[in-house]
Amino acid sequence: MYALTLLLVLNLFLAGCQPLSIVSSIGTSSKEEQGYNEDLLTMVVPYGSGGGTDVFARFMAAPLSNHIKNQPSIQVENVPGGGSITGTNEYVNSYDKDGTNLVTTSASTHIPYLLNQSSVQYSFDELTPLVGAPTGGVVYGSTDLNIQDGFDLGQVKEKLYYAGMSPTGLDLTTLLSFEVLEIDAKAVLGYEGRGPARVAFEQGESNIDFQTTTSYKQNIEPKVENGKAVPLYSLGQIDENGAVVRDPQFPDLPTVKEIYKELHGSEPKGQAWETYKHFLNATYTLQKVIWVHKDAPESAKEELKKAANQLMKDEQFQQKSSIILEDYEIYSQAELEKRIENLEKNMNQETINWIYDFLLREHGVDVRKL
Repeated sequence: MYALTLLLVLNLFLAGCQPLSIVSSIGTSSKEEQGYNEDLLTMVVPYGSGGGTDVFARFMAAPLSNHIKNQPSIQVENVPGGGSITGTNEYVNSYDKDGTNLVTTSASTHIPYLLNQSSVQYSFDELTPLVGAPTGGVVYGSTDLNIQDGFDLGQVKEKLYYAGMSPTGLDLTTLLSFEVLEIDAKAVLGYEGRGPARVAFEQGESNIDFQTTTSYKQNIEPKVENGKAVPLYSLGQIDENGAVVRDPQFPDLPTVKEIYKELHGSEPKGQAWETYKHFLNATYTLQKVIWVHKDAPESAKEELKKAANQLMKDEQFQQKSSIILEDYEIYSQAELEKRIENLEKNMNQETINWIYDFLLREHGVDVRKL
């Protein structure tokens, strides 16, 4: 006991003799070094468990961790509410900006931000994008419409009925496609999800509908083969130059642009078209995004960016991700940042005013009060 006490006193004495700078470097770490000496990162998901964004985040956690220094565990934390607004607000306002906290967003997070809803307290300007992935959507109709494809939409005699969830959610892009094409479709909204909306189509309550890539391939393509549904057009994708192009998962389906040209004899233009492209980018081309606080230490952000880029070269990740990512590829860091930047550039007041008027006039929703 005497020997142990003497040893402890000696160690304390030697520590006291060290220069202050050395003691400081041992006892603390600079802000630039925080975050990746930790064993645990948090991935905030502003949705309940089991949904598409939650599945995406949980799938991405392990591959991303594998490429981060020290390979920290990434713990998913669900903070649902307000259609993802609650959890994203909480992430921006309450979670430490030390690089150990990430957030995964989806289309229904992006739309309220672009609409300047008063309940939104987050901004893309406060976040640095790390991983981005697209999805797609296909609009299809009932065989009772007696048309062969979307190019025949001008010949439809029956009243069109569309079943959806909310005009300020993922349905918005499809509703805008109807507006661009000048399709007179009655939107019956308030369904709890795309699944119930699909059932409404199957039961004859609607005769025009859309589904995202996986659901369309699994549930609608068999109906097309059995003669119970007709594919009309894909919503398309936005390329790096801001143009609407065919969806790589549906290369044989025309885009809204192609259908418009066939129906009206010219290229689409005007504010409805510009607004459609803007929200197509935000809801499908940038459907899922993983972010970190912009104020996180530069070293932490660079480590995370590096890990995100390495995912593109990870063959094992590419093989395992085909189902979750619907055979789309994640974006490189440079491409993702450019797409986010273009999204911000196109968010002008003219577009905002037009979409406010459209939603109020066509769907009775005053976005200014949301």
